[in-house]
Parts: sequence; C-alpha cells; structure tokens
Amino acid sequence: MISSPYVDPDTMERDEIIHLPTGTQLNQSELFDLLADKKIIFIGEGHDNIYDHEVELEVIKALSHRFPGRLAVGFEMLASVNQGKVDSWLRGELTEDDFIRLFAADWGIADYAYYRDIFSFLLANRIPVRALNVSRSEKMKKMRTYKSSSDSKTAITDPYQDKALRAMFKGHTEGHGNIDIFLEIHKLWETTMARNIRDYLSSPAGKDKILVVIAGGFHVAQGFGLPRRVFQMLKADYTTLLTHTPPALVENERRTMEVDFPDLPLYLCDYLWCVPYRNLKDKQARLGVGLEPDEHGIRIVMVEPESVAASHGLKVGDLIVSGDDQSLHDPLDLSLQLLRKEKGDTITLEIKRDGKLLVEKISFESK
Repeated sequence: MISSPYVDPDTMERDEIIHLPTGTQLNQSELFDLLADKKIIFIGEGHDNIYDHEVELEVIKALSHRFPGRLAVGFEMLASVNQGKVDSWLRGELTEDDFIRLFAADWGIADYAYYRDIFSFLLANRIPVRALNVSRSEKMKKMRTYKSSSDSKTAITDPYQDKALRAMFKGHTEGHGNIDIFLEIHKLWETTMARNIRDYLSSPAGKDKILVVIAGGFHVAQGFGLPRRVFQMLKADYTTLLTHTPPALVENERRTMEVDFPDLPLYLCDYLWCVPYRNLKDKQARLGVGLEPDEHGIRIVMVEPESVAASHGLKVGDLIVSGDDQSLHDPLDLSLQLLRKEKGDTITLEIKRDGKLLVEKISFESK
C-alpha cells in the first residue's frame, strides 16, 4: 500500500508528478531540473507496463539533452558478464538480433518489446549502457551450491528490507520453497548491481557521468535496496523516482501478486509519477507452444489448449524447419521472428510431420 502524509497517490491524475516527502506538485521540466542535480537517478519500474518505460525514456531524453556526452544508463535486465558485447553493440559491431539474444539470455525475449524504444534511443545517440546484474547461469549456480546455515537469516542486514522480502516471498510462493535461498539470491542481485554501479562511477570512463539506473520498483522503493547499498559503497548524491497507477487508470489485466506488505517508517521515494497501466499481452503475437532444438529444426514438445498453435492444428512432435522462408535452428530463432509480429499479422511455417512437409500460414487474429 503506497501512502503519503500529504497526498493519497490513488487520487493522483495521469502524468501528475509529486515530490513525495512534501506533497509538492511538479511539472516535467521542474522534475528534470531536480534530477539533473544528482549523480545517480534510480528509476523503479513495473517491468510489464508500457507507460513506465515511456517515463524512463522521457527522463533519458531530457538528461541527455541537458548534459550531452555525460549520461549513462544502467540496467538490471543485462548481465555484467556481457558488458564487452554490450559495448560492441553500441559501436555498431553487433546486430539488433545479437543484442536481443544477450537480453533474452538473462531476462526473456518477450520482454524486450518493452525496452526496444529505450535501447534504440541509446544506440542512436551512443549513450553508454551499463550491464549491472548477475547472469542467469550465475544465479542458478548460486542456487545449486547454497547451503542453509544457522545464521542465514542475517543475509539481509536491513531490518525493513528483510520484513518486506519475507512478505514478498510468502505472497509470491504461497510459503513454498526455501526462503533462505530467496533472500540469498536477492542479496546477490543487489550487491552485484551496487558494485557494478560503484565500479563504473569510480572508473575513468564513468567518473564524470550521470547514471540513470533502471530496475524493478522493489529494488528502489523505500531506499533500502539499491540506493542504500550503492550509497554504502559510494558516497554519491542520488534520488529515487517511481511510477504509480491508481486503480482507475488500469487499462488491461495487470499481473498482480497477493502480498501483505508490512508498514514501514520510510517514505516510498523522492518523486512519484502517475501513469496508466497497460501491458503488451493483447498486442503481442504468441503461438502458445513449448519448443526444443532439434538437429533439423525446432521440435514442438507442448501445445497450449485454445492457443493460436492449437487452433491451426499444430501438434506435439511437429518439426518446424522455417518461418517466413528463414531456416530455424533453435527456439530463439522463432522467438525473434514473433517479436516483430503483432496481433493481426501472419507467419508462414514449414513443418515436417510423419515424413511429410507441410506449409501452415498462421494468423494472429486481433481480438
């Protein structure tokens, strides 16, 4: 529950911006001027809200205009082990598909659509991009090798964050799973991101930069996540910006999680920007199949009931060999094609079934 001693956020109107500690309303220009005073701007987002990403892009554009050559942007969604490849992409040495594969490896390909406009602007203006997080393989290794210990409850040293994380774990997993591993992975993510932020801003390349950090709202809210960890490592002036969507501004079904968060004696953020909510689920083209790589294409191993694939007669065991006349070698090849499709578009698949080659024109009908 978001609260403020001055303003009820659920009464805010679209694009209203308030300074939360004082309840003072700001226009965009005033906000951007205030953000420009800081070394680090933490923006907490809802990953699947298109309007959150529009806010991020507006902030990036405004600061890049005010400080040409001095802005850098860090992402929770990119793994720091791929920083060299990210730099190659910014130099034009990697294709967009190469970059999307990097993004997909640690975050998921379908979500790239939410960030495409931001990355396009950063690439076009050669604004440094910092990959902040651990890789998926590093996360999995941590989970496999983690040993519970008697002092594991001290993994999260901030008492307020510990309470919030335990509430999140209970709501997210309905109490199932290992909470100690959950806490350790969260600590790993935030510690890694904080160290990468510190190392970059302390380096010759980053010492004169203003850094915008884009991360999930929970890593920014109340200041006990990334802001606290970074400040403990690097005494740099920072500010926090979050978005908020009142119930009246929800435009399509949002992903929700039943979490009973504890009351905390901390204000949510410095600046709160009211936006609607809309995800891309009613726009993105989706087949509804599970796929595995095969020597001669990609094999369907699961078909969701009532999916587009099911309605066109695709079956478990079908081998998809091409899409729109392009050979397919792994599931990501097809995902890259679907990423550029929308409801109302079509894709032509060549399929081998029982030794026969079939051609299926798949239509992603608009609802």
